[in-house]
Amino acid sequence: MCYSFNNKKVDLKKIAVELDAENYESGYVQEETISAFTRPAMPIVLEHNGRKITHGTWGLYTEIPKEKPTKGLNLKAENTHTFYKKFEHNRCVVPISGFYDFQHVPIPGKKTPIKVKHEVLWSGADHLYLAGFYDVWENNEIGVGIVTTAANELMSIIHNSKLRMPICMDARMAERFLKDEPIEEFVFPAYDPSLVAVNLEPQKMPPPSLF
Repeated sequence: MCYSFNNKKVDLKKIAVELDAENYESGYVQEETISAFTRPAMPIVLEHNGRKITHGTWGLYTEIPKEKPTKGLNLKAENTHTFYKKFEHNRCVVPISGFYDFQHVPIPGKKTPIKVKHEVLWSGADHLYLAGFYDVWENNEIGVGIVTTAANELMSIIHNSKLRMPICMDARMAERFLKDEPIEEFVFPAYDPSLVAVNLEPQKMPPPSLF
């Protein structure tokens, strides 16, 4: 996951009903492209004094070092019981329409592959949920890191540079995640989400004759 997603089409009223959550707030950032590096106040669903929809800042930690600009944005599920042990029971889910990733396509005769942007969606649905761990900061703001796992077959093609993907869930799995079921139940290959990918830059793809 390349630190960006789309949540413009997410209907928070629908999310509230689907996950039996209360929404007390407004003013969430809902746009065609949400970038982690802007540290947006995105809508999240969590168990904290009840099930609710609230603001979450993308990034688990209050401060992100300039020399490590991605620290705390995406969290490897494999490190749940070590690096993120303090947060592993602080569960939240992030409702999105789809997330963006870049396929690295090699070009014969060139050292550097081209990057082709794709949007990844839940098959047959208008939204999905990303798994997250959160922390409540001293100022009572909430920081969120997106939990990632090994890529499934589709994401091995799309995110072929790193072979990773966020833990993606439908409402049923999101409910289980919020109930703090073991993280091992949500990682690939134990769980394989129903994802599809749309090539947003087909004009970049080389003709088949080059392969």
